[in-house]
Amino acid sequence: PNTGAAHSCGHNAQTAMMVGVAMGLVDSGVMDELDGDVVFMALPAEEYVELDYRQKLRREGKIAFLGGKQELLKLGEFDDIDMAMMCHLASNHPERQMLIPGPGIGSTGFIGKTIKYVGKEAHAGGAPHEGINALNAAMLGLMGIHANRETFKDADSIRVHPIITKGGDLVNIIPADVRIETYVRGRSIDAIMDASQKVNRALQAGAMAVGAEAIIEEIPGYLPLFNDEQLATLFASNCAELLGTAGVIPAEPMAGSTDMGDITHIMPGIHPSV
Repeated sequence: PNTGAAHSCGHNAQTAMMVGVAMGLVDSGVMDELDGDVVFMALPAEEYVELDYRQKLRREGKIAFLGGKQELLKLGEFDDIDMAMMCHLASNHPERQMLIPGPGIGSTGFIGKTIKYVGKEAHAGGAPHEGINALNAAMLGLMGIHANRETFKDADSIRVHPIITKGGDLVNIIPADVRIETYVRGRSIDAIMDASQKVNRALQAGAMAVGAEAIIEEIPGYLPLFNDEQLATLFASNCAELLGTAGVIPAEPMAGSTDMGDITHIMPGIHPSV
């Protein structure tokens, strides 16, 4: 749209999915014939973004975790839930198709990081030699990360995608305060931790090269998502009755991450896409 405001993950359509399923279960009367309950949750903050703002909310005691499902777990909203399913839209599938995840890893997990490079201010034209350029330290740190990418195993789906959120204060002042945010994603906790160590080493090396200081804060992100085989098989069978077997296709593991991963570590769960 012209405004640039768009639902990149299709959250508007996902809300419609949930409401449609609720209407189908209630209007059909099928819930009268089934044991147990179905609970519909429209949860905020699946995306792990705006870290400074969420950290502020945590410091103020308004939240304990930075992800929506993590926070609701802490609040006890999942205490009486036995299994869970979350559904997303799929891109590049214009046909009426349901993408069914196979058993095992369905998406990556990650660690979040905020990095502050501390240098020394000086006049960039008159006395740059008196400063310590924190932006140069940050750039060297980022180059160090890039130099490590060939060491990441393809099977681990390691993704490191930093952004500089603050590059300095004034153009004629040597930058003394530079900030970076990044994720380190991977398909297993071991792979994430290995890549995270390499990233930290590179970031610190950038600071050491110019005499700056790198302050790295690591923030627990999301766990890798594990799809339950029995739930996936049952869901695929039901979808085939509605769409036919041609409308049910296997889903590739996602390189992205979701707070649904945390849920699948404490109960059976699946994450299909439509």
